[in-house]
Amino acid sequence: MKYMLMIYDNPDSRELFQSPEGKELMEQVDAMMAQLTASGELVGGEALADPSNTRTVRVHEGAPVVTDGPLAEAKEHFGGYLIVECETIDRAVEIAAAWPSARLAPMEVRPIMDPAGMEM
Repeated sequence: MKYMLMIYDNPDSRELFQSPEGKELMEQVDAMMAQLTASGELVGGEALADPSNTRTVRVHEGAPVVTDGPLAEAKEHFGGYLIVECETIDRAVEIAAAWPSARLAPMEVRPIMDPAGMEM
């Protein structure tokens, strides 16, 4: 089963990653990515640009309405993701809990639907 591990950031955690102290966190991220690659569990993942670059699109009466920023107004924002393939959701949760920035902001683990949609 594939799982999306959604990595949330906040202004403090983003700033930390850009500081000298963030070097250690990035080394931990690199080590974890290497471990997940070696185990065959890593499918992919990317960091996302700052939320100020986000556009939210809603269709109202057939016309798109575009606003700046992410959908939700919250301190945390969706900052990146990993796609992992694991035997169980418990293993995906274990990976999320070990992710270096999970101690700074929440992570969400969500199964990816099979093309047949059996997970609904």
